[in-house]
Amino acid sequence: MTEDRRVGRYVRMMAREGQGNRLADTLLKVANGMRDAEGCELYLINISNDEADVVWVTEVWADEAASDRALNGELGEVGIGDVLELLAGPPELVELTPLGGAGLR
Repeated sequence: MTEDRRVGRYVRMMAREGQGNRLADTLLKVANGMRDAEGCELYLINISNDEADVVWVTEVWADEAASDRALNGELGEVGIGDVLELLAGPPELVELTPLGGAGLR
Protein backbone atom coordinates (compact mmCIF):
# COMPACT_ATOMS: atom_id res chain seq x y z
CA MET A 1 0.00 0.00 0.00
CA THR A 2 1.72 3.18 -1.17
CA GLU A 3 -1.04 5.77 -0.81
CA ASP A 4 -0.15 8.86 1.18
CA ARG A 5 -2.12 9.21 4.38
CA ARG A 6 -2.05 11.36 7.46
CA VAL A 7 0.42 10.55 10.16
CA GLY A 8 -0.40 11.09 13.81
CA ARG A 9 1.72 10.76 16.88
CA TYR A 10 1.52 11.18 20.62
CA VAL A 11 4.98 11.79 22.05
CA ARG A 12 5.56 11.58 25.79
CA MET A 13 8.67 13.33 27.02
CA MET A 14 9.97 13.06 30.57
CA ALA A 15 12.09 16.05 31.56
CA ARG A 16 14.96 15.90 33.99
CA GLU A 17 13.69 16.48 37.53
CA GLY A 18 12.35 20.00 37.94
CA GLN A 19 12.75 20.83 34.23
CA GLY A 20 9.18 20.14 33.04
CA ASN A 21 8.25 23.80 32.59
CA ARG A 22 11.50 24.55 30.79
CA LEU A 23 10.92 21.58 28.45
CA ALA A 24 7.37 22.78 27.77
CA ASP A 25 8.61 26.31 27.01
CA THR A 26 11.28 24.95 24.66
CA LEU A 27 8.75 22.75 22.85
CA LEU A 28 6.39 25.73 22.49
CA LYS A 29 9.21 27.44 20.57
CA VAL A 30 9.50 24.33 18.39
CA ALA A 31 5.72 24.43 17.84
CA ASN A 32 5.95 28.06 16.79
CA GLY A 33 8.50 27.06 14.17
CA MET A 34 6.13 24.34 12.92
CA ARG A 35 3.42 26.89 12.05
CA ASP A 36 4.88 27.31 8.57
CA ALA A 37 6.06 23.73 8.08
CA GLU A 38 4.50 22.30 4.93
CA GLY A 39 2.13 19.46 5.80
CA CYS A 40 1.95 20.19 9.54
CA GLU A 41 -1.72 20.06 10.47
CA LEU A 42 -1.29 20.00 14.25
CA TYR A 43 1.68 20.33 16.60
CA LEU A 44 0.28 20.76 20.08
CA ILE A 45 2.23 20.93 23.34
CA ASN A 46 0.51 19.61 26.47
CA ILE A 47 1.61 19.34 30.09
CA SER A 48 0.55 16.46 32.28
CA ASN A 49 -1.76 17.28 35.17
CA ASP A 50 -0.47 14.28 37.14
CA GLU A 51 3.27 14.33 36.40
CA ALA A 52 5.09 17.67 36.80
CA ASP A 53 7.99 16.79 34.50
CA VAL A 54 6.02 15.13 31.68
CA VAL A 55 5.21 16.95 28.44
CA TRP A 56 3.11 15.46 25.63
CA VAL A 57 3.31 16.50 21.99
CA THR A 58 0.32 15.76 19.76
CA GLU A 59 1.23 15.76 16.05
CA VAL A 60 -0.76 15.40 12.83
CA TRP A 61 1.01 15.54 9.47
CA ALA A 62 -0.36 15.40 5.93
CA ASP A 63 1.89 12.40 5.29
CA GLU A 64 5.12 10.74 6.43
CA ALA A 65 7.24 12.82 4.04
CA ALA A 66 5.97 16.07 5.62
CA SER A 67 6.80 14.77 9.08
CA ASP A 68 10.28 13.70 8.01
CA ARG A 69 11.04 17.03 6.31
CA ALA A 70 9.96 19.11 9.29
CA LEU A 71 11.40 17.02 12.10
CA ASN A 72 14.73 16.50 10.34
CA GLY A 73 15.10 20.20 9.54
CA GLU A 74 15.43 23.32 11.59
CA LEU A 75 13.10 23.54 14.60
CA GLY A 76 12.70 27.29 14.52
CA GLU A 77 14.35 29.25 17.35
CA VAL A 78 15.72 26.13 19.02
CA GLY A 79 17.70 23.11 17.93
CA ILE A 80 17.11 19.46 18.71
CA GLY A 81 19.96 19.66 21.24
CA ASP A 82 17.99 22.23 23.24
CA VAL A 83 15.22 19.66 23.66
CA LEU A 84 17.45 16.62 24.21
CA GLU A 85 19.45 18.26 27.02
CA LEU A 86 16.24 18.60 29.05
CA LEU A 87 15.11 14.97 28.71
CA ALA A 88 15.53 12.32 31.40
CA GLY A 89 15.35 9.59 28.75
CA PRO A 90 14.26 8.94 25.18
CA PRO A 91 10.79 10.12 24.12
CA GLU A 92 8.02 7.52 24.01
CA LEU A 93 6.05 7.51 20.74
CA VAL A 94 2.60 6.22 19.90
CA GLU A 95 2.10 6.11 16.12
CA LEU A 96 -1.45 6.74 14.85
CA THR A 97 -3.44 7.13 11.65
CA PRO A 98 -5.77 10.15 12.04
CA LEU A 99 -9.18 9.61 10.46
CA GLY A 100 -10.78 13.03 11.00
CA GLY A 101 -12.69 15.08 13.52
CA ALA A 102 -13.09 18.62 14.72
CA GLY A 103 -10.06 20.74 13.97
CA LEU A 104 -8.76 18.68 11.04
CA ARG A 105 -9.40 19.56 7.45
